[in-house]
Amino acid sequence: MPTATLLNEIQALSAADPEHRSQSLDILQLIAQAGWLGLGIDRQQGGNGGSILDAVEAIAAVSEVCLTSGFAFWCQRTFIQYLVTSENDWLKSEILPIVLRAERAGATGMSNAMKHLSGLEPLRLKAERQTGSIQLQGSLPWASNLVPEQFFVAVATETCDGEVVIVAIPSHAIGVERSPDFDLLGMVAASTGALNFDQVWLPDRWIIAEAGRAFLPKVRPSFLLFQCGLPLGTIRAALKAIAPTLSGPSAVLNPRYAQAQIQLEGLTADLHFLAQLGEFSLPQLRQLFELRIALTRLATKVTWLELEARGGRGYHAGSTAKRLREVAFLPVLTPSLVQLERELQRTAVEAAA
Repeated sequence: MPTATLLNEIQALSAADPEHRSQSLDILQLIAQAGWLGLGIDRQQGGNGGSILDAVEAIAAVSEVCLTSGFAFWCQRTFIQYLVTSENDWLKSEILPIVLRAERAGATGMSNAMKHLSGLEPLRLKAERQTGSIQLQGSLPWASNLVPEQFFVAVATETCDGEVVIVAIPSHAIGVERSPDFDLLGMVAASTGALNFDQVWLPDRWIIAEAGRAFLPKVRPSFLLFQCGLPLGTIRAALKAIAPTLSGPSAVLNPRYAQAQIQLEGLTADLHFLAQLGEFSLPQLRQLFELRIALTRLATKVTWLELEARGGRGYHAGSTAKRLREVAFLPVLTPSLVQLERELQRTAVEAAA
């Protein structure tokens, strides 16, 4: 499917039904049919080749026309990355093709795990191991892409002896309870809710990684890089919307518009550098944190600049108002900007050593 056709279809679906709750899988399937869910994945694993940067740019392109759809794309692609990184052949042969085709939604469910990795909170899920199976108990207060009865969710659990195990949980497993969708300011179509796991027994074949403490740092860079596509697409959309206004009364905004363009060029160069790294040193990981922060803050700034440029028209329900509601989510998306700032502060001494 040509890129323009795909983006036009996503934009049309979003405009026709801004919440498009019943269409979330339909949009992911359009993205899958275009081959974008498989970008950055070897063809031997069922992907479409290309690089991690190609996947980031695809997420940015979708986010440019609809940030909610871009966010669902991020959730799906990140879950796929967990399976690609796993050493579990059963998950790769049986579940990976399903999520690559978007026949089921993939939820990351790893906000708690990423906070745990930074020492911010304990793991919320406990696991009990028995021969050939694992039992899960606990809850997740927030997860997205939870298309009702049609999702897999990746979670981090802790055993009684302190080991961390990463598990994929199917929505049909006995003991999985999903809350109604949260009433959010924006991103209402992202199928976001809470999950409770009450004595959920699964065969070991659902384990993504036995050594979770080693697995999480492996997937953290791609987790963050894919997230960079969300503000990147938002920035590009806002700048495009501002440009036609700059010859009239809004010409006074030209210096701020030009400054935003220059900043975007620099951040894009940083993204291209970081996306081609195979492994991340601590200074490079800190640079990735800083990039996520800077892109998010620029997205917020230029979206407000778009409102100023468009005046009262921008406050009508539509592209600018929708983007304002959606962009408000990016600073709190895990890891939130506050969490990233704390992580930069925590690692500053170690990075300088």
